[in-house]
Amino acid sequence: MEPIETDTIFRYIAANVQRLRVRRGLTQDELAAAADVSPGLLHRLERAKTNVSVAALVAIANALGVTPAALFRPAEMPETTRGRPRKRPAGP
Repeated sequence: MEPIETDTIFRYIAANVQRLRVRRGLTQDELAAAADVSPGLLHRLERAKTNVSVAALVAIANALGVTPAALFRPAEMPETTRGRPRKRPAGP
């Protein structure tokens, strides 16, 4: 088995949490409340910008109705974009 980088795992978790949350029609605030974690933690988690405790991952998985293992599965990585989209000037 080939070793896997920690950053890769964080990206899998981020993509899976976001995908499952959106699929269930939940906002970040709603999922955070259901899992009893801070909205800021969930925001950073979905962007793979934080380490998260096992307890928080279990709570988030429970709130999403999946096993914690489901959050670690390789996921299709969403395309990342930087910055805001450019506003096009109104024209004819």
